[in-house]
Amino acid sequence: MLLRFSVENYRSFRDRVELSMVPSRVRTHSGHVIPPGNPKDIGALKAAVIYGANASGKSNLIKAMHFARLMIVQGSPQGKNLNYDPFLLDKDCSQKPSRFEFEIKCGKNNYAYGFMADSKFIQEEWLYKIDKKGESPVFVRTSEHSISFPALKFKSKDDEQFLSFTAKATPGHRLFLFECQDRNVTKALDYIKPLTEVNDWFHHRLNIVFPDSKYNGLEMAVHSDDTVSSLLASILRSFDTGINDLSLKQVDLIKDVYDIPDHIKQDIMATLEAGEASLVSTPDSTRYQILKNQNGEISTFKLMTSHKNHQGESVDFDINQESDGSQRILDIAPGLLELFSQDKVYVIDEIDRSLHSEITMAILSQFLSLTTGRHSQLIVTTHESNLLDVSLIRRDEIWFAQKSSAGVSSLYSLEEYQSRPDKDIRKDYLIGRFGGVPVIKDGLNNLVKGINND
Repeated sequence: MLLRFSVENYRSFRDRVELSMVPSRVRTHSGHVIPPGNPKDIGALKAAVIYGANASGKSNLIKAMHFARLMIVQGSPQGKNLNYDPFLLDKDCSQKPSRFEFEIKCGKNNYAYGFMADSKFIQEEWLYKIDKKGESPVFVRTSEHSISFPALKFKSKDDEQFLSFTAKATPGHRLFLFECQDRNVTKALDYIKPLTEVNDWFHHRLNIVFPDSKYNGLEMAVHSDDTVSSLLASILRSFDTGINDLSLKQVDLIKDVYDIPDHIKQDIMATLEAGEASLVSTPDSTRYQILKNQNGEISTFKLMTSHKNHQGESVDFDINQESDGSQRILDIAPGLLELFSQDKVYVIDEIDRSLHSEITMAILSQFLSLTTGRHSQLIVTTHESNLLDVSLIRRDEIWFAQKSSAGVSSLYSLEEYQSRPDKDIRKDYLIGRFGGVPVIKDGLNNLVKGINND
């Protein structure tokens, strides 16, 4: 679970801001709180809904999470600058590193992991275990090659030397946490749980979805698991998409597939190993699964949707024949299924993109009602003001992003405002009481006047 995320000097965030999933003293919707494991631990909120005008910074918050996760999961290539993206409207910020920190819960353990980086190097990196006694450092990186393990207990001197060697061999442009995974340290020293648990959380628990993200496991789910395919189809039917089922239609990669260039087909066939699959999505949203069996034979499948005609017969549709909203649900639905069945954290930017307001509300309400007992979380950005309903979500689950006249984004919770619990939050938001709404100027009006006067 995510407890807190903070970022500083990244894109529109000059100063440090923090998104907190730690519940306040709000008494409503107690089921929205994942209870602590013991009386001295803390619980976590199941959801956060982030509002803000266009360019307010809410998407930059998600991009900050995404950038940090990519650094941890994929690393950074040798010989290239890091994707350093500091606040540009203050010259001093270009001389300072960006800072990212996650506070997370993995099973019974709480950790704080973060790093500071500029365009060339990781300036600092740290991992702390947090318990009722306080914070204990797992490792601390204070410069390019200075990584220490003040509180780690090793089973042998060889293990200590192995981890120290990995630390010294970690390039200045890579995170030590990534290096531990890349060099199989987490497997060789699996008793050092902070390294294995935190790496696992970023690799397998945290999922970030942007408006143009494609869920690349959808084809595999349909191909390999009839139960999963059936559940996904059920979700699509429940949102009134008209889609009755999902299927894979076998096609000939060379003769039937016209929307993948020949040179890409050849590359895929040449690089696929026996028993592997490649998933390809074309610009018009058509999606293919390309498999190579143990004999080196290629099979290609196109993802299709199925609708019922008025005689009750199934009619297949290409994905690109579906509406933008249905395609958006196709990419969100597998994540919802994971949230309902596993302990995952899904962060979805612009969840309401191409969706009717009733569907957006249904996604959030069904998540909150159907995940009781699960340690799953849903964090979204949105413009959908109908979600601002205290009968649906808690006040401490509502956040606002706002940009100042100096171009600095801030982030704050509705809990920072004093108002009656039964007050119409949506109305107050739309009139600008909480910020986070665009200030529409009369530039177009003046432009039209000027054109007419000419």
